Amino acid sequence: MSDATARLTELAARLEYEPATLPDLRAEGDGLAAELGGDLALRWRIGVVRAVIAQPPDGDAVRESYGELVDQYRDDPVRLAVLRGLGDEIRALEASGALPSALVARSKRK
Repeated sequence: MSDATARLTELAARLEYEPATLPDLRAEGDGLAAELGGDLALRWRIGVVRAVIAQPPDGDAVRESYGELVDQYRDDPVRLAVLRGLGDEIRALEASGALPSALVARSKRK
């Protein structure tokens, strides 16, 4: 296991355990996820969205974060299928009133 892989694994585990650490971990975790890619990067990015769900900074932050994640994996059907479950959780939280229901207008991206 490379140092970068070990570090991102550590950051992802910490974020999953303590979502409030997102601001402190975000820059390093995002950089490592971009460098490494793969399932570990997806784990980190899902952790980021879950941290935003736990403490949304504003009414559309969750939908925006999730939408960016879907855009990133749009051409990867296996990982996109994993993200559908997260989208279902977000919709359920919106339906229950635990999260504000927001519509984020997104343009097509290349």
